[in-house]
Amino acid sequence: MSLRTALAKISWVAAVLVMGASAWADADSARAAAQRGDFSTAASEWSNVARKEKGDARIEALLSRVQALRELGQHKIALETLADLEEAAKSSGAELRVAEVQAAQGASMMFSRQAADAEELLRTALATAKKLKARGLVAQVQNDLGILLSGTGEKAGAVTAFAEAASLAAKSGPPELAARAQRNLADARLTAGDFPAARKALDAAVRAARALPEGHGRAFLLLALARTCERIFHEDPPHDNAMRRRAFELDAEAVKIATTIGDERVLSLALGHQGSLYEFEKKLPEALALTRRALDLAQRTRSADSLYRWQWQSGRILASQGERDVAIEAYRRAVATLEGIRNDVAIRHGNRNAGSSYRQAVGAVYYELADLLLQRADGVKDAGEFQTVLREARATAESLKSAELEDYFQDDCVNLLRSKQRNVENLSEKAVVLYILPLPTRTELLLSLPGTKDKPARIERYKAQIGDLELTNMVRRFRLNLEIRTTNEFLEQAQQLYKLLIEPVESQLKTHGIDTLVFVPDGALRTVPMAALHDGEKFLIEKYSIAVSPGLDLMETGPAGLRAPRMMINGLTDAVQSFQALPAVQKEVDRLGKLYPQNETLMNNDFMKVRVTEKFTGAPFTIVHIASHGHIDSDVRKSFVLTHADKLTLDDLEKLIRPGQLADRPLELLTLSACQTAAGDDRAALGLGGVAVKAGARSAFATLWCVNDEASAELVADFYTGLSARDGRTKAQALQSAQRRLLANPRYAHPCFWAPYLIIGNWL
Repeated sequence: MSLRTALAKISWVAAVLVMGASAWADADSARAAAQRGDFSTAASEWSNVARKEKGDARIEALLSRVQALRELGQHKIALETLADLEEAAKSSGAELRVAEVQAAQGASMMFSRQAADAEELLRTALATAKKLKARGLVAQVQNDLGILLSGTGEKAGAVTAFAEAASLAAKSGPPELAARAQRNLADARLTAGDFPAARKALDAAVRAARALPEGHGRAFLLLALARTCERIFHEDPPHDNAMRRRAFELDAEAVKIATTIGDERVLSLALGHQGSLYEFEKKLPEALALTRRALDLAQRTRSADSLYRWQWQSGRILASQGERDVAIEAYRRAVATLEGIRNDVAIRHGNRNAGSSYRQAVGAVYYELADLLLQRADGVKDAGEFQTVLREARATAESLKSAELEDYFQDDCVNLLRSKQRNVENLSEKAVVLYILPLPTRTELLLSLPGTKDKPARIERYKAQIGDLELTNMVRRFRLNLEIRTTNEFLEQAQQLYKLLIEPVESQLKTHGIDTLVFVPDGALRTVPMAALHDGEKFLIEKYSIAVSPGLDLMETGPAGLRAPRMMINGLTDAVQSFQALPAVQKEVDRLGKLYPQNETLMNNDFMKVRVTEKFTGAPFTIVHIASHGHIDSDVRKSFVLTHADKLTLDDLEKLIRPGQLADRPLELLTLSACQTAAGDDRAALGLGGVAVKAGARSAFATLWCVNDEASAELVADFYTGLSARDGRTKAQALQSAQRRLLANPRYAHPCFWAPYLIIGNWL
């Protein structure tokens, strides 16, 4: 008998002595359920054990329940269990138990709304485990820490963590952890571009996996290793076909084990992955047959996170076979499934530990469906049906935009707006919404025209013959050139984009007497100001007032309220926290004070988070103006507005402004007059576009990049002068007037001075 077997028997005897017979039966049932991949039953049985036991046995049972919940992806419930368990672990007086609970909390938090605390908990647990020389726990925490570091892009740290986890687990167990850590090490080395080391780690992981008992752990690991083989095939320059054959073999092994033990979840995953391999080979009938088997199993096990993948995969295969209408139905089912679990998927992919965004993970499902619908529209003759198809395509893209913001902000702030919607196409007879959908082979322009006596409101469709990659490259050059005030190189892209995006719709704009364009941009187009597009003679802003919105469902509709304007003015002229001084802000603030006598003003050392909070306890404001450095980052936690000695986060702004919206007294306008996003950062631009949504304001007035101090003060003052005139001008028209005025000044004629200002959201 080996030492490890002897120790396992001792552990088993000890467990029997600690637990009662009934509890031991439940524990045995839980372990058996986990072995066959039935983690719902395992979690339930461990709950039964915990109810019957006290002390250390109860803690052990609850930790096992947490592990089962994590396998199910139910991190929120796992954290609730751990919150109850934390005090019990501390009361036990056992440092190791406390460390185990902290480690479990950190692992569960990685893909939850509390992701920011995960690393601290894991490192605290790791320090305790090392002090106590608890090698098994050290290995587990190092593996989880490696997963976290992989998600945040810390490649070297991830490799080190996985290597230590694999080495320790190989020496002291458990064997399954050693195999999983080796597989994770292979992926980490692959991400780092070290292909020989990745192949070596893969070989070690395969050997370790095949040495495991026949059960869920082995089957799931073989399936994961098949995906690693596929990654190596695609990413390693030699494109070794042996890796694809190896992936098939590992999938086949997983299928055999899953069939034997009745693990339908793993069986679904393995068959679906085999289907994707056949899809790559263009063996479409075989791919579809496997995918449908995987789909049936996912439905039977109610595995929504697998179900949408196989619905999507079947849609792709059917589309490749020319079965467009059947493919559309498959895509519709995939989107419907995703919408049901969207919140969970957005949390998992949106936090900093995921290593991807919701759009990167599943955005293609929405856009491929929209593409197929628009292809269908090409053959539709009936006008009513044509409008229905266009609206469905647009609504599909809208669903993605809402999920993207939920993903970025890591909350469901979008739901408050979606519940209040009315038709934006009838908000104004002089305004149109231009919805831009970049697709692989073309860019679709959906123009929403207001209704007239002769025609109801409708969508007109146009196509720009440029695919999303080419369009993105053009937009990237445009943004970079716009910020270089010493050249006019931006004009080349400004005119190209005008020809592609505006020229096709211009005759309709003239026919309907349109004076306002509301853009719903996408991707890289979010990072550039449409005001700077150029027809060869004039900028677009010289012809139309302009607003942008992150989505039609993400805009509070209706005209401005009738409340008397009351402004909160916040300004910072001092150089603080390593940011340069903004001396012209004083002039900006002085002019605003005269325009809006009903105001509360906080300047410099008065402009502090605590003082801002105090001011919001009084009468509600209609406008909040912040003249200070601001930064919108791809990571929402790094987005802020600078105060004198601290920072206001977007969460802080929401806490201040949201109550007014909930009380049906929404803030009319939130101004961030010295904000900036990095060129090329589409996700940060998404965040800027969603500022009003997040804060609970009807609209925002903000900048894409930081502007010359004096030019900014002049434009902002002119904007508010137009807004306060009470002559019927909309926010978009007030901004247009201010931008044209600055454009007319030779000193500030370059668009780097006036173009980055945006009205975001409700433009009325």
